[in-house]
Amino acid sequence: MTRSIDIRTNSDTGEVYKRRGWKRTDPIPEYIYDIHQSLVEEGIIVRPEIIKCSKEFIHKLEKDLPNPNKPRRLMRCHYANRCPICNYLREQQVDTEMNPHRQRLLDHGGKNILMTFKLRHNNDSLPKLQNVLKNSIKTLKESRPFSKGLFPSKFRFYVKTEYEISWSEDNGWNPHCHLQIGSTNPMPTDEIKKHVAPVWTKIVTKVSSNKYYIPNLSHGVDVRESLSGGHSQDKDPYEDAMRKLHKKSMKEMKEKFKDFKFDTAGNKRIKGSYSLMQMQSNLNDIFIPLLKEYYKKTVKGFRRIFFNLNSHHSLFRKITPIVK
Repeated sequence: MTRSIDIRTNSDTGEVYKRRGWKRTDPIPEYIYDIHQSLVEEGIIVRPEIIKCSKEFIHKLEKDLPNPNKPRRLMRCHYANRCPICNYLREQQVDTEMNPHRQRLLDHGGKNILMTFKLRHNNDSLPKLQNVLKNSIKTLKESRPFSKGLFPSKFRFYVKTEYEISWSEDNGWNPHCHLQIGSTNPMPTDEIKKHVAPVWTKIVTKVSSNKYYIPNLSHGVDVRESLSGGHSQDKDPYEDAMRKLHKKSMKEMKEKFKDFKFDTAGNKRIKGSYSLMQMQSNLNDIFIPLLKEYYKKTVKGFRRIFFNLNSHHSLFRKITPIVK
């Protein structure tokens, strides 16, 4: 099987663009499309709108953005939880929006605080875990100790919320949440953890009917500073390998997905768990059933990543001129 005409680049490959000195307007790496196509061929992605993602052009509502000379843009499905393409786009969009504010905060003596919230779990239902996590995080943000005590408006410059998921043979699915909070609160991170850990445990106790999900004080919350805004260093451990494969034909890529053995021994997450990107990048007999479950059972309307900027913070006034 050969790759069909690729409407994204008007049938021109990346090499042709490079040879002609053109800049690619598509921000998605080629290997992400190959993962998407392989998931479609494996019957993991079945929704028609996700299958058609990035295969049709539509007229832009705002003609001048981002390329004024091109009146059309690619139609994306926007299922960031279910589509590798839109998942990648959403991550890039949020990071692009957050990074200038993070750097400005650091330049003014603030801290980018990375907080990770977990649940106890042992081969539990994925939708149940996601619902408990989502509702617990929402309750946490609205709680007085969190919103008024640790991160009141005068200290809280921004909040980036990112839900991730991993899987291990011993414990099954592990949904967890990363909160990155741009804060000018001088409180040390160990003090923040000391205050927020019991609050998190109490909230999960109220939200969940299954008391087994309640995390303990030492492992349920992790708090640290993140100057770069990064986390989960093994999030995409196969990126270099995938980049080397992305120029292959779809037939060759499909064979690579089936037969190519990534060296996971040295890249396993804690306790031998695998991230979603690791599972998508290594479509073998173990991960295919898991990915099918993930794409079919992820809670509807589950927003995976988003960014909120506090317009009432003093730093916002410094970067945004007041229009009279």
